[in-house]
Amino acid sequence: MKKFFLTIVSACLLIAAYGQQQGKGNSIRQRLTELNMVSDENELDKKLTELVSGANEEDYLLAYYYYANKDLTDKAEITKQLIQRKFPDGQLVMQGKMQEIDELTDLKEKDKRFIALFEKNPNGNYAFLAYSLAQEFAAKGNEEKMKFYADIYAKGATDGKGNSVKKENIYAMMAGGMVQTNPDAAARYLKVGVEDAKISLDNMLAEANPDENVLMRAKSNYYGVLSSYVHALSLGSNPEEGYRLAHKSYSELQSAEATDARLFQYVKAGYIQALIRTKRFKEALPLMEEAIKAGNASDLVKNELKNAYIAVNGSDNDFLVYERDLLNAQQLFLEAEVSKIAIKQPAHDFELKDVDGKSVKLSDLRGKVVVLDFWATWCGPCKASFPAMQKAVNKYKDDQDVKFLFLHTWEKGGGDPTQNAKKYVVDNNYTFDVLMDLRNPETKNSAVASSYQVQGIPTKIIIDPKGQIRFNTSGFSADADKAVKELSVMIEFAKKG
Repeated sequence: MKKFFLTIVSACLLIAAYGQQQGKGNSIRQRLTELNMVSDENELDKKLTELVSGANEEDYLLAYYYYANKDLTDKAEITKQLIQRKFPDGQLVMQGKMQEIDELTDLKEKDKRFIALFEKNPNGNYAFLAYSLAQEFAAKGNEEKMKFYADIYAKGATDGKGNSVKKENIYAMMAGGMVQTNPDAAARYLKVGVEDAKISLDNMLAEANPDENVLMRAKSNYYGVLSSYVHALSLGSNPEEGYRLAHKSYSELQSAEATDARLFQYVKAGYIQALIRTKRFKEALPLMEEAIKAGNASDLVKNELKNAYIAVNGSDNDFLVYERDLLNAQQLFLEAEVSKIAIKQPAHDFELKDVDGKSVKLSDLRGKVVVLDFWATWCGPCKASFPAMQKAVNKYKDDQDVKFLFLHTWEKGGGDPTQNAKKYVVDNNYTFDVLMDLRNPETKNSAVASSYQVQGIPTKIIIDPKGQIRFNTSGFSADADKAVKELSVMIEFAKKG
């Protein structure tokens, strides 16, 4: 079967794009919800037939979305081909072309292909692709291209209340990606974002009884944008201003650490960076030590630790002993934290085939620590966690008592999921043992994910040599080194049974 140009994810994006163009009361999303509520099969078949009998592409798309969301792959494919023939310049065909561009790896080629498509169809809805390209050019430090694509995105961008979003705020949103590559340009745009976020926060604080959740979001938004602004200033031509703002925000939140702990830690990290960038090592060193012990140290903190030590102590005498003691303290801290989330429950046995057709049975691995990583090719966070997981696999590659199994689950879209999973791993040079937890054609469930009650991916489950689940974690850490250390502590804990 041909691979879908539109995955379920891009189909959902297309629904959102239509939702921006249509009135709220008659949005395609609402129509899809209503269609999903039809329980009578005859009535449903009649409605679906009517949808693909007229001259309105939106009706055809509604039928396509219905089939795609229900994993009725064959019907979705037939409907897609019908739409492509009947509406060769329509939204679905456009979305297919945009997805082809999005899947390119060369940014210059993406830009070239987008410009050609945009010039041919200037009135198309390019919001999502433009947003992605603006982010990519921001990461490269290309201010001109970032603004070009941000302007296209801004044409249809609205806030949660349906109001248009100012271009300046969109530039500020994109500028966070330019901090490392073009900090001075990023700082100019982020300053506007900080000012706008501060107004929103002040308005919330002025209310007599503000909603606590809304207030927390306003605080997180303000201090988050401010931290990015501080980062840009610190890396750019005005590190002293970065320090001033970082010190101010750190002082503001220090008294609220107990209630806003995560937000405080985020601001604290920016403050440490500002101290280091302005060479205030005496103030920085105690905070750097805390970060290292807690496993939260950035690369900057790790790289500048020796310079800070020398600045405070006058020489590097005993630095290696000092560093070793910090790392030992970190290990003890991680062990204590990991022990708090340890569990003990039987691991259900299973037998799955790997991407080459070889059967693997969990019970055959009894006596080893087994790490199960549930993932999917469509899952962004899963793929973002893989560089860290490869480091962990490399670390334990010679340890015969540890086995990593990567269970591809909850497949979506067209094509052969086994070949898709294999291709992704091979193309990215990952040395993973991938097992296929394929959906049951009738129930649509992935059996092993269901038996382990996986609620979201990525999920990692660590099983001890006696077949007991000791850890069940979801999500991933953006800090690869920290993620590997935490996983290693869990593995060593599980080895003890």
